[in-house]
Amino acid sequence: MEDRCTVCDVAAEANPVSATHISHPYIDKAAIVGVGEYRVLDGPGHLACLGLGSCVGIAIYDLHAQIGGLAHAMLPHYEEGRDKVNAAKYADSSIMLMVDELVEMGATRSRLRAKIAGGAQMFSFISSDTLNIGKRNYKAAILTLKSEHIRLIGEDTGGTRGRTIFFSTADGSYHVKMGNYQFEI
Repeated sequence: MEDRCTVCDVAAEANPVSATHISHPYIDKAAIVGVGEYRVLDGPGHLACLGLGSCVGIAIYDLHAQIGGLAHAMLPHYEEGRDKVNAAKYADSSIMLMVDELVEMGATRSRLRAKIAGGAQMFSFISSDTLNIGKRNYKAAILTLKSEHIRLIGEDTGGTRGRTIFFSTADGSYHVKMGNYQFEI
């Protein structure tokens, strides 16, 4: 298992995404969550993940408290990875870190909800489930959300196209941009 998501790296080189190419009302206000990072906001605000390929963008929030976070996870499982320093790069451990921090900030665990996008299979010639990092990232996130008793209320995953996402802690909106298409989940 590699510590870098080469699928995301290759996709980013082939189709670089920058704020100048994105049209969304949040873009000027959004804090960008980089690959292998997560961010939480205590109050209304906007977060974005640019250029999700096989990575997954996992939003967890308490709408009542207007507290939420977004992770840009590049690999599925912390225990399988070599990098034990940056737990945020893994889908399972980034969820657990975010949940702990959100609850510490005042979110009510029973009110936490999640939305997820990404997990694409960027290269059609890869048929092995072991090499399909996108699918494995998605499955790891879903299993961890279930084990943490967090309800998944929206998703847009899989396929063969990258995505950019925008999340608002103010209203829980989660916008997905794929090419010329933009929609909310």
